[in-house]
Amino acid sequence: MNAANLNLEKDKYKDLLKSIKDESMQLAIRHQSNSQYVLEKKRKLKMDSEHKFTLALPSIENSSLEDISTHFHSIRRSQPGGFCELIANKSQQKFIQQSFLELQRNKMSQTYRDISLSERKFKSLQRKVPHREPLTLKYLEKQLGISNSPEKQILPTVQRQQQQKRKITEEDIKEEQPIVSFFEETLNSYSYAVPSRRESAQIGVVRDRMYVFGGMSGGGITNEIWWFDLKKQEWSNYCSNVQLFITSHSMVVWKQFLVLFGGSGYYDHKMKIRQVYSTLGFFNTLTNQWTTSLESVEPRREHKASILFGKLMVITGGLDSAEKLLNDTLIYSLESKRWTGQKLLFDEGIAQHAQCTAYDNKRNIETVYIFGGQTAKLNSFPLMKMIFYGLHPVGWEKVQYSGQAPEGRYNHTMENVGDYLILIGGRSQEKREYQNEIYIFHLQKSYWTIAQRQGLQTKRWSHSSCVNGSNILCFGGIGENTYLSPHIYQIETDNFKIKGKIVVVKPLSTINEEISSNSPPMIITREQDQDSKKICRLEKFRKARKMYEQITTYLPLPKLKTPKMRYDLLIHFVKNVLKQIGYI
Repeated sequence: MNAANLNLEKDKYKDLLKSIKDESMQLAIRHQSNSQYVLEKKRKLKMDSEHKFTLALPSIENSSLEDISTHFHSIRRSQPGGFCELIANKSQQKFIQQSFLELQRNKMSQTYRDISLSERKFKSLQRKVPHREPLTLKYLEKQLGISNSPEKQILPTVQRQQQQKRKITEEDIKEEQPIVSFFEETLNSYSYAVPSRRESAQIGVVRDRMYVFGGMSGGGITNEIWWFDLKKQEWSNYCSNVQLFITSHSMVVWKQFLVLFGGSGYYDHKMKIRQVYSTLGFFNTLTNQWTTSLESVEPRREHKASILFGKLMVITGGLDSAEKLLNDTLIYSLESKRWTGQKLLFDEGIAQHAQCTAYDNKRNIETVYIFGGQTAKLNSFPLMKMIFYGLHPVGWEKVQYSGQAPEGRYNHTMENVGDYLILIGGRSQEKREYQNEIYIFHLQKSYWTIAQRQGLQTKRWSHSSCVNGSNILCFGGIGENTYLSPHIYQIETDNFKIKGKIVVVKPLSTINEEISSNSPPMIITREQDQDSKKICRLEKFRKARKMYEQITTYLPLPKLKTPKMRYDLLIHFVKNVLKQIGYI
């Protein structure tokens, strides 16, 4: 290699070394500056940490109010001269503020309680001494009622005014109970076939039909289903192949089904036992078909059932085959068709009572109410309702009431119309008398009243009833002497509809007396007398129409038409009887 080329390469290496040295110096300077910056930051953090304390969120949320207060005061006490600051989020700050406000309120309430307790103790320890004025002339004047000053004369008048005001307020507090009136009548039936007279039957309304099933009559027990068309006012029946000859059973309406349970048959004189069943039957009103099943529940009769929450059938009390009173409550699910297995027991057995479902306004839940019935101690049950824990029934409790409560009775019915429980008929257990009054229980105000009855006033017991709008339909039962006629008795509860049914009549005797008193005496010939008689009839009729609305009487509507006898059927029946005897 030439000397010139070697010199060039040496110069290049020298330049490289210089550049490397420069870069290393720059890196060393930067590192020194960064380390100094980091040290300064650390110093600042140390200085700040001496004056600041942090609080963690879980320690605040999970701690009690006293722990927070002690922790907060310990921070302040650690550096009394320095400035303490809590580093926290907005949520933490709100939580701390609310916690300290609650602490202050609790302390204030505790102090107020302590003060009140101390005052009571102080008053209890004090000796009560009646206040007596000194025996002076003023005291004697007050005792004798003698006063010279005008102020003392005004005092008694003011006291009288205050006493009058107090009396008025006391009378105003006692709310006047509204007078409720019902109107009873019979529905007309335009059909020749009518069900027989009976007792202990059950009825229910599905759409525009009222169905009747079971019961005991003079002809025995039947398995026919009768229904009455409320629009056409006609009876019709359906004979089924199902052997359900029962009475004293229960029946409820669920959707389009009539749900039957229990009941009794004929009395076996040899065994001296009445046949009691535990069958459950569903009758479809659309297809007229039966579905029955024998349930593994204690058979019973003279019990009651009602629908609760639109899907549960609640059955209470009854009599078994040994005439023993039952004190249990059974619940059957109509949707799943299973017994819930939950039993609620009464203190005593009960039968032939009244039961219905109504809404409890105080607890905002639908519940079951029962009243009356036969017991072993001759004391019927008062008004009771079912208690719930959530939606689960727990037991029964007595309903607190005011007003004149009805006497104990059995074989009566109770229906719910609006905010009222209406008690109809029955027979007292002690006096053995028929109960003709209709009692009303107001659910919101909890008081009993007696309804004013207009129209028919039939005494009944061992009957059946159901609700149709504002009407209560009653069928069957026993009157004062015999079975009631197989009419449908309708009790109207709406006062606006009752006003249209009241008949206003003025008798002709009062019209004749008014005419004779108003008309002056006149000399009349025979011809004039004959003419006046013809005119007088028209005048009486016109005046009767004018005076039509003066006198009101509470008469019932015209009775139903008696069905005419078909002689062709009678002759055919007589011929068949004569053929069987052998006369023809």
